[in-house]
Amino acid sequence: MDKHQVAQPALPVGLLLSEAVNQEYAKQFDEIAKRIGVPVQRYTINEVQGKIDQINAAFFSRDLYDGSSLHEPGPSSNAFFQIVDKASQLTWLHVCSSGLDLPQYQETIRKGIRITTSSGSTALPIAQTTLAAILALSRGFGHWLPAQARKDWAPLTGEALPADIETQHVIIAGAGAIGLTLGSMLLAVGFKVTIVRRNATPIPPFVNVIDYTGLDHALGQCHWLVLALPLNEQTHGLIDQRRLALMPAHARIANVGRGALIDESALIQALSQGHIAGAYLDTFMREPLPTSSAFWTLPNVWITPHNSAASAGHGQRVVRIFEREYERWLTKQRTTLAG
Repeated sequence: MDKHQVAQPALPVGLLLSEAVNQEYAKQFDEIAKRIGVPVQRYTINEVQGKIDQINAAFFSRDLYDGSSLHEPGPSSNAFFQIVDKASQLTWLHVCSSGLDLPQYQETIRKGIRITTSSGSTALPIAQTTLAAILALSRGFGHWLPAQARKDWAPLTGEALPADIETQHVIIAGAGAIGLTLGSMLLAVGFKVTIVRRNATPIPPFVNVIDYTGLDHALGQCHWLVLALPLNEQTHGLIDQRRLALMPAHARIANVGRGALIDESALIQALSQGHIAGAYLDTFMREPLPTSSAFWTLPNVWITPHNSAASAGHGQRVVRIFEREYERWLTKQRTTLAG
């Protein structure tokens, strides 16, 4: 990793923002800077040409991500990072995402520049979306909605009746904000919940907490497996053909983490052959999901286009997190300047 060398900041320090964020939040940002006692010059993408070497901090806000996918930055994102990657005096970048695996971040990471994330900003809407999918599929909407499309009056009866929620067991792999928020919701509805994390230390209100050595045994007793964990060397391909084979035929999978957590070919085979009952998938190995993917046409799969976090308040939550980090960064700048 290259060590990014910058000079001591000059006053005012420069902050790169999107046009929309600058227009809506300029007054709030200026008040924070005034309270900390560090003069700040705000720049937008359209104003910064010829002044890139005056940028010390940058905020990749949610509006700049629009038009992007996980692996393909959109036009606004590209325009922003073309500036960021040339900013020789940049010391801090705040991003709207929870993870750092987006390709546009990699140059900043390579340079060793400090990056802060908006971890937690999407936890509640993702948990709500996942809860909605789990409840809907657990209660029979996977049968009723296609029947409605066929204009078929087809009540669930006999062996097709759904299992009572109180008898259903959900395994959540991942003890971050999304997993724990979803787990609390599921407990409130009546599901049994087991949390899987690196160590088996209980996390109130969860009594059933296991580490990954216990995952294989737990899979054989689950109705749902929820993947809500980051992608890394340890989690890549966590759910492979062998582990899918451990799951009961009535079990379903929800993936709101990363597509590469699952062997997609093995999952398609398990779904096609009825080895598991279904899946709710929000993320995939390739995004956008190619039209040739079998996932699109499998009748027991529900898809959202990496959009389970969709929420009108998302951008504002990201700004609130940025403001906290902005205060910390300005306080550090004040100390540096005073020294």
